Amino acid sequence: MKNIITALGNPVLNEKLIENSKFKIIAKDIQYQEGIFEVLEKEEKINYLILSEILPGENNIKELINKILEKNNKIKIILILENKNEKLQNIIDQKLIEKIYYN
Repeated sequence: MKNIITALGNPVLNEKLIENSKFKIIAKDIQYQEGIFEVLEKEEKINYLILSEILPGENNIKELINKILEKNNKIKIILILENKNEKLQNIIDQKLIEKIYYN
């Protein structure tokens, strides 16, 4: 079973994932960037993070991803972007991003 956290600012998807028995959702949907680090401090065995580009916080998405990977370099990130952005996607593709989706 894969351990997942969501940081989408939208608890509906989190609830849908809880209904799927293939996943173990570690926490409620995280509503702000610092909340990701709060969960990563408590839980070391997280396989996936589903992350939204528009999650409120002080970091841009590139900085946020770098900080997350510094904290847990084994976590796989599924990223939700608001708009297609080739420059950002090229930068992100160099990181450990599992998949990118567009909202």
